[in-house]
This record gives sequence, C-alpha cells and structure tokens, in this order.
Amino acid sequence: MFFGHVVIDTVVRGGARWQSLGGTVVYGALTALRYGFEPSIVSKVGEDFPDEYLIFLSRSGVDISHLRMVRGTKTTRFRLTYRNAERELVLQARAEDIGLVDVEAVDLSGKVAVVGPVIGEVPLEALESIRSRAALTAVDLQGYLRSAKPKEVVKLVKSEQALRALGSADIVHADAEEARVLTGMEPERAAEWMAARGPKAVLVTMGYTGAYVAAEGRLLYVPAMQPEQVVDTTGAGDIFLTVFALERARGTPLEEAAAMAAAAASLRVERQGFDGLRDRWVVRSRAQRLLEQIKEAKVEEAKSA
Repeated sequence: MFFGHVVIDTVVRGGARWQSLGGTVVYGALTALRYGFEPSIVSKVGEDFPDEYLIFLSRSGVDISHLRMVRGTKTTRFRLTYRNAERELVLQARAEDIGLVDVEAVDLSGKVAVVGPVIGEVPLEALESIRSRAALTAVDLQGYLRSAKPKEVVKLVKSEQALRALGSADIVHADAEEARVLTGMEPERAAEWMAARGPKAVLVTMGYTGAYVAAEGRLLYVPAMQPEQVVDTTGAGDIFLTVFALERARGTPLEEAAAMAAAAASLRVERQGFDGLRDRWVVRSRAQRLLEQIKEAKVEEAKSA
C-alpha cells in the first residue's frame, strides 16, 4: 500500500517543457508491480486530474480504488526547473490531506506500507495508525521537511513532524541534504543518529556517491552502481526506498536488500520516466555485481568514502 499525493509535475529543462505523472506513491507502486506485488494507492487528487492518468495507472495494474477525487480542489502540482546540476522546485497547487479517516478505511493486515508524502499531506496521526496495523512501514521524510505555499519555492526546514516520524516507521529514507537539515550532520553520522531514534533501518542516499544504511546496529556504505547513461533522475530515491522495503519484507539479508535498492535506482536513471523501472530479475543481475562492494563503515572511515 502506498500513501501520499499523486503529483502532476511540470518539468523545465533547457528549452524543453513537459508534464508528467509523479510522486513517491506512483514510482513506488509501479516499482512494486515489477516485483510481482499488487499495489494500491491511497491518495487524493483534484478536479483537474486527467482521466488518462487514472486509466494509465489502472491498466498498469495499480489498484486505484482508494484514490479519491475531491471536488472543488486541485491536484498537487510542482514545477521542476533544472539548471545544470541544480533543481528548483516550486509548489503550484496542493491537494487535500490524507487523514486518519482515509487510512483507517484500508485493511493493512500483513501488508507493506510505504508512506511517501511530498508536502506534508500525511499527518502524523495517520502515519502512526498505518504503523500500528501494517506488517512493515517505510516512510520518506521529504514531505515532513518541505515547506512552501502555492507559487513558492519549496524549502527544506527542520520540523518536529520529521523528528516524530522517525519513531513511527520501520524504515526511513532521506537524501543527504534532507538528513543534514534534520540532524545538522553529514550523511554517515545522520544515518546513525536517526537509527538511534526508533526505526529498524535508515537509508541516506547521496546520488552518484552512494548511500549509507544504518540497521541492526551496523552502518553500511553502499556505493552507487554507475549507470550506462544518465537520462532522468526523477524518482530514484523513491525506488531505492521501495525496493529496500520490499526486499526486507521478503526476508532478504541487509546487504543484499541494499544492493537491490542501489541497482534498481541506477537502472531507473538510464531511461526516461517509467521506462526506467525494471523487473526484479534484471535488478538482481546488476545487484550481484554490487554486493561485494558494500562494506561495513565506521564514521571515521565514512568521511573518506
């Protein structure tokens, strides 16, 4: 089950501009399909949400029976402007929150729940309800750290919600900048600091320089698998979190789950949009090459990694 806003992104890169479907829940659900799961999305959209996106999700195999259109509201929209390696994110519109009533209408017994708010739309009481009923709960902290009103540039701000979310999930993900804003620390220290506050595993991703995974009293450095080409990086962190959570739910050992997550993320960036999502056997083939490169890291060693 995937909880969070389905998003419409307007992407501006160079002289090109296009619109695409996005959000952690979308990338996560489509990834889960490739892994043989039957994913459901719990979300809210506005009257402006295109029918073709609903048809695409449904025909792909995603259960959208809990995706509700709220009349008189707009869908969450972002404008992503890329300038070289920099990205500016502007919130254009925000859909209604996914509240306690919405999540408690869903049966979560025995299920993996991935909570991926993009702009704080899953309140902590809803997250806590999900955690209490799901077999495993994974959360992306980005939505609890982002701050913006419509038409404003999105900024990362340390928040009490993000700190409390650490104790309301089994697996937590943040990218390096989000982790720094929350903890004031570099990625390796941040991973250990967050892991000490409740979650069973913390993932701090660093793009092309890899990731740190703090779990089971250990800190692992997971190098990035270099893609054959870089076409589109959108959703790579969402895929890393989703694959790691699904692998751990299968009982996959820690190092192998981390390798699978890194491999899936590297495969994603090689193709545009959802074409970068691959079947589990393809991911596993690449992960085998990465597995032997994962190493136990101490904070002192991590600085030079």
